[in-house]
Amino acid sequence: MADWSKPTILSDYVLFVDEAKNRDVDAITLQLNPVTGPPTGAIKLVRAPVKFQEWSGTAFVDRILAVEGGGTGSNTLAGARTALGLGTMAIQNANAIAVTGGSLSAVTLHNGINVHSGTLTINQNAGHGLVSYGPPTSAGYAGFFVGSGVSGGSFGLIAQAGYVRGDYAFQIRNRNADRVGMNIYGDMVAHFTHRLVIPVGVDAWAPL
Repeated sequence: MADWSKPTILSDYVLFVDEAKNRDVDAITLQLNPVTGPPTGAIKLVRAPVKFQEWSGTAFVDRILAVEGGGTGSNTLAGARTALGLGTMAIQNANAIAVTGGSLSAVTLHNGINVHSGTLTINQNAGHGLVSYGPPTSAGYAGFFVGSGVSGGSFGLIAQAGYVRGDYAFQIRNRNADRVGMNIYGDMVAHFTHRLVIPVGVDAWAPL
């Protein structure tokens, strides 16, 4: 253990060399061992947890390394995130993130997906607004069902599209998309394969 108040002019010559050497060792090891009488501003490297401290004259005080010096600029996660210019997601757990604003692209979603207090809008796709594949079965892909999940009067699926006769409000076709089983046009005329049927009343259709 070095005594940084020594050597002095009154130090015994026999002890002088050891006193000076001990201070040299403390300086090169950044106070690996406790010292006595360090000068104000002396730097200490704490080994566990690893951090720098500076002697204030009465106590060792933690020193924060700035980003410019290769540090994080803070001794807290939130402070380091701000100093490093990172967004709030940088300190969120991977299994519980919260995203507000922004956009996602080329993302694969697994398991259940819930939309609360809002509308899920899927657009900006020239080919399809939404493509859904049902769960696989031994015979291939099963149907994809949409339901309300609540009791009482409800609609499982509403397809609202089409303005004129040439529009398709609804279409059913096979997996290869090379056969169409039914079209419902924008004027609500239904076309089944090569037969045309039109509504003539409640739950009544008349083929032509």
